Amino acid sequence: MPSTLAILVLIPALCWVICTDLLYRRIHNTLVLVLIALWVALPVMALLGQGPWATFERSAVLHEITGSLTGAAIVLLVGYGLFSLGRVGAGDVKLMAVMCLWIDCDDLMAFLIVTALAGGMLALALPLLTLVENTCAQGWLKVGRRYPQLNIAVPTVLTADRPQGIPYGLAIASGAFYTLLFPIHS
Repeated sequence: MPSTLAILVLIPALCWVICTDLLYRRIHNTLVLVLIALWVALPVMALLGQGPWATFERSAVLHEITGSLTGAAIVLLVGYGLFSLGRVGAGDVKLMAVMCLWIDCDDLMAFLIVTALAGGMLALALPLLTLVENTCAQGWLKVGRRYPQLNIAVPTVLTADRPQGIPYGLAIASGAFYTLLFPIHS
C-alpha cells in the first residue's frame, strides 16, 4: 500500500498504541477491531472504484487480500503459540496480526524483521526504557491531578503490579512506521 489512507489511519492509531502500552501495558481490543473494520472496507471501496486500491485490477486486489490475510493468519498462529508459552501479550499478537493486514504484502517480511530488531533493541535498552516509562507516567499523573475531570487512571507502570518485560507495542509501531514511511517495494 502505503497509501495516504493507511498513513492517516495508522499513524494516530500507532501513536495511541505507544502511549497506552508504555503507560498501561495494554493494547485495546477496540482499536484492533476498528483497524480490522477499516481494512475490510478497502476491497469494498475498490469494487466501487474508490480508495487506495481503486486503480488496481481485480487480480491485484485479490493478491493484496490473500497476501495480507495469509501473513496475518501465520502471525496469529505463531503469536498464539508464543502467548500460550507466556512470551508475549495477547494485545501484541492481535496488533501484529492486524498490522500485517495493513502492510503491503510485498513489505510484510521487512515489517516482521524491523519489528523483531526494534524489540531486541528495546530489550537491550530496558533500564533506559524503564526510566522513560516512569518519567512519562509521572507526567501523565500530573496531568490527571491538574485536570481531575479527565478521570485519568494511575499508570500501571507506577503500581506495585508493574508488568515485567517490554511493551512490545513500541516495537510493532516502530516496524509499522518504518515499513509505511520507507517501503522497500514502491
